[in-house]
Amino acid sequence: MKRMIIAALLGCSVAGYAIAQNIQVIRASSAPKNAVNASSMAKSSTSLDELVVSKGDFNDSKVYEHFGAGQYAALYDYNINTKTKGGDPVTETYVTALRIGENGALFTDYLTFKADSISSSDMSDEQRAEILNSINNVDFFFVPTVVQNIPEGNITTTDQAAITIASFTEPFGEIEWQLTEESDTFAGYNVMAAIGSYGGREWKAWFTEEIPVAFGPWKLTGLPGLILKAQDSDGLHEFKLISFTKSDVPLALKKNASTVKTERAKFIEMKNRTAQNPMASINPASISEVSVLKNKSGGAELIVNGVPLRVPVNIYVPLELE
Repeated sequence: MKRMIIAALLGCSVAGYAIAQNIQVIRASSAPKNAVNASSMAKSSTSLDELVVSKGDFNDSKVYEHFGAGQYAALYDYNINTKTKGGDPVTETYVTALRIGENGALFTDYLTFKADSISSSDMSDEQRAEILNSINNVDFFFVPTVVQNIPEGNITTTDQAAITIASFTEPFGEIEWQLTEESDTFAGYNVMAAIGSYGGREWKAWFTEEIPVAFGPWKLTGLPGLILKAQDSDGLHEFKLISFTKSDVPLALKKNASTVKTERAKFIEMKNRTAQNPMASINPASISEVSVLKNKSGGAELIVNGVPLRVPVNIYVPLELE
């Protein structure tokens, strides 16, 4: 079966889909229980108050790039099965968020989503302070951000390799999914399974036509319904829906003047080559400034040329092999 874009299977354009008003919504608490203790392959002590800005700055087009209004938010656990540097098996788990708008979606770390929900609100300074004080720092943070189908037909990823922040664009829905005969229920939805390859890994994705959008976690897109769960064939990476709620948090990303545009293959090669020991990959001649900051959890954070150096806690297991 050829690639299955929602336009072909649902009889509508990707940009012109309409989310049904009677979609079942999984209600969740304001923050998943493990959202503030989430771990990833890249350690960086991050606090919510570092990400929150004033509403004026959030709405300023010079500070943020806006892609549209939000309608729903899907939160996912992302699990990585890896090993400690001592060789012991360990599962890293952290929380991510998919904001779904009228024509596209935005995938980020949960903390970024939470910060933007505060920054875009009309709450008072006292209310903001109360929320900030109620949520602990996270020592681990999902770095890549993925803009899905904005502009139409594109996926744009912004990610970090060593101290380089780069973005690259690729076609939306390029995974050639093969539908299987398998069906099940998950998180209260009827789901079907599909198999597809991307980035050197084979993925099995479970999607539901009860939420008729072609989006999903990370860059897993192009099926005729929201992807609720996905796992690679090696059992190393898994995305799993933990809540789906209505949300008006805008689809927006803070601009970074240091971001360079590159090609996907070039970036993936650089990231996989430098991720385990990013400091060793930095040309000393390129270093103009180094700072060591004490974070709120009492640890130290190395900032090189204004960019936090993200060092894997455990053995690095890339999402993309090629």
